[in-house]
Amino acid sequence: MTRVPLVSRDDFPEELRYVWDRLKADQTVGSDAVPNIFRTMGNNAPLLRNYLRLGNSLWKDIGIDTATRELVILRAAILEHSMYEWHQHVAIGRAAGLSDDRIRALHHWRTSDLFSESERALLAYVDALAATDHPLQEVHDGLAAHFPAATIVGVNLIIGFYIMTARFLGAMEVQPETAFVGWELRG
Repeated sequence: MTRVPLVSRDDFPEELRYVWDRLKADQTVGSDAVPNIFRTMGNNAPLLRNYLRLGNSLWKDIGIDTATRELVILRAAILEHSMYEWHQHVAIGRAAGLSDDRIRALHHWRTSDLFSESERALLAYVDALAATDHPLQEVHDGLAAHFPAATIVGVNLIIGFYIMTARFLGAMEVQPETAFVGWELRG
């Protein structure tokens, strides 16, 4: 149970109900219900609107394809132990073409042969940035060997965004809408 109420459309100020309507219409994971993360954030509808604007812009402008973006988000979910984020992004990753084997392998990506050299550099960067705000130069250089500066900026911002999101979800005790898919995708 979340620590704050899960809001409904009626709880939104009239001028922001379009945000709820868009959330209901734009479900990425195939549900017609507004996800609990947004129902929780909806306790402050103006901040929810701005959170969505930033998130949407990062999704579009990060500089990597959707499947690779989902590898980044799923790895951040693992590092932050965010069940909700993992649960949601497993479905989004699958829709983007990620196999369950690749998703599971994110737990031990360093010893897996399922990732390209550029993906490995990216995952090393996720790990480093999740651990400190100043990744080692060689980790940055590894990322820079595969991606231009604009993508490096986007990667930094999306990692930070999803670490922030994971911490919000944990602090608010937001639960998945359906049975948890499991860290090893058993469900």
